[in-house]
Order: sequence, then C-alpha cells, then structure tokens
Amino acid sequence: MTAIMGRMAAYTGKEVTWDKAINSAESLMPSNLGFGDLAVPAVAVPGQTPLR
Repeated sequence: MTAIMGRMAAYTGKEVTWDKAINSAESLMPSNLGFGDLAVPAVAVPGQTPLR
C-alpha cells in the first residue's frame, strides 16, 4: 500500500493520505482482459493529473 500511495503522490504531485488511497477509485487493471490492442493511458504530469 505504501508503494501505491507513493505512485499516487508522484503522479499527482499532491499529498496522499491513507484514507484517500483506500477510498480512491483508481484502478490499475485494464478494462478489457482479452487479446488485442490495449489502450495506452495519458502520461501523468505531477500537479496536473487528478487523484481519482
């Protein structure tokens, strides 16, 4: 969980508390687990990428 919180803080440029991380809607899984092309997410910009 500490690593996930560090990733969230680095991507957003904001402080991430334990409660924010636990209650986040962030999903690291692809929406479709089938074969074929995968959508590439936008590059995170610290301070501009929102915390979901």
